[in-house]
Amino acid sequence: MAVSVTLTNTSIKPKFWGKEIRGVRRHYQYLRKKLGKKKLLKKIKQLGNKEKRTVDDYLHKISRAIVTISCQEHSLIVLGDLKGIRKLNKGRNFNRIVSNWAYYKLTKMIEYKANWEGIRVIKIDERETSHICSRCGSKGKRPKQGIFNCSKCGLKNYNADINGAVNIAKKLLSGYNLDSRALSEQALNSAISREA
Repeated sequence: MAVSVTLTNTSIKPKFWGKEIRGVRRHYQYLRKKLGKKKLLKKIKQLGNKEKRTVDDYLHKISRAIVTISCQEHSLIVLGDLKGIRKLNKGRNFNRIVSNWAYYKLTKMIEYKANWEGIRVIKIDERETSHICSRCGSKGKRPKQGIFNCSKCGLKNYNADINGAVNIAKKLLSGYNLDSRALSEQALNSAISREA
């Protein structure tokens, strides 16, 4: 579902979120298929509502945990902006994954909870972040969906999602042009807006 990375001067702390959601989706997909064979359409509709509530519950827990970590680390939250990802046509498997991905909903939950805590949230264009090496900055290769390799610095079998998340954070730290390309809002509940 999501990968978060806490960057410090000395370390990178990755965390993977939402493995449970994949299990929930698989379980309900299996049940829908089974009920579909029996033509029990009302039951299938009821399952959809229950699946949505279960996934939403996990999304609330994930967004709360991310905001809590940000509070503890006294940091802002940087999100990859995936606007237009559903328009990409990269094959049946990719389209299925993206259609079940509740990224927008998770983003809105993180923004709401972060705003409540006075934490700033910045969205940064995510293009090419998973194809550039987070260690040396060269263009690398992705032999599989989840793997990143860099022939220049020798980074091998590195998790592509962690690599992309680190690159998103580095874009901000390197002075990414916030005015023209990033969506940024000062948290309404922050000390700056309270002074105004």
